[in-house]
Amino acid sequence: MKWQGEYSGETADAANAADHAEATAVAQAMTNADTTDAADHAEAIAAAQAMTNADAANAAYHIEATAAAEAVTNADTTDAADHADAVTATQAMSAVEAANPAASAARLAGLLGLGKLEAAEEDGHVTYRASRALDSTSTISLFWSELGQGVSYVIVTVETQDLLQAEAVQTAAADAGAQMLAAGITPEWNASLQGTSLVIESPREALKQAEGVITERLGGLEAVESYEDDATYSRSYSIQGAQRYVNSGDNRIALQAAVHQNSNDNSNRVTIGLPLITIEY
Repeated sequence: MKWQGEYSGETADAANAADHAEATAVAQAMTNADTTDAADHAEAIAAAQAMTNADAANAAYHIEATAAAEAVTNADTTDAADHADAVTATQAMSAVEAANPAASAARLAGLLGLGKLEAAEEDGHVTYRASRALDSTSTISLFWSELGQGVSYVIVTVETQDLLQAEAVQTAAADAGAQMLAAGITPEWNASLQGTSLVIESPREALKQAEGVITERLGGLEAVESYEDDATYSRSYSIQGAQRYVNSGDNRIALQAAVHQNSNDNSNRVTIGLPLITIEY
């Protein structure tokens, strides 16, 4: 699960919280998810089976998939009120923190339980990083970059190698969104899931099978854009009723799926992103 947003030292307000109803839905989806409830999470199951039942223990799953599951299907703007405490907590930020990005970054790292930050200069910007392990296969990390004029860009990433067994990851991802809101950042989420298909034919055939499984479980899916080269086939979809999407021309993209064929062993790597793929595929 990846949360990202800008920080400018200003207090988030209730209107901003309401605009991010999906953040609440994502949090609830991950907080309540367990392996026995997996069938209720259309995206996680669709993605797992779309990879043609690839071994869940070995697939490089990113928490982002479960997050998107109910965010796309069950987002409810009334849930935004659940973040009222987080919005109120923002008011506790001191004037010193608001004027000092380092102090603000350290405060968020503390809220996330990450401990001491490592500062560096990257591409002409001061950055801060911190991370910790959640369990043997899962991590949470913070990236904070000062953009100048009191504005910073912040990314919190929660990821795991084994989504179906990652109970700590689901809780951490839910908490991360709330803590960013409490720190004065109104975050947006991105989600990605990745694994290997058992289909050994072309990337187009592998994606066709994945798409069929997703379509069975996710109503209102419509392919609106595509890309293809010798080793890759990708399609982007709109989803009727989806609250989280990105605009691409006249289309609202809520899900992207891609298959890339490995030239060494001809295996097909399937990647699903909501609303877009944000990891290498």
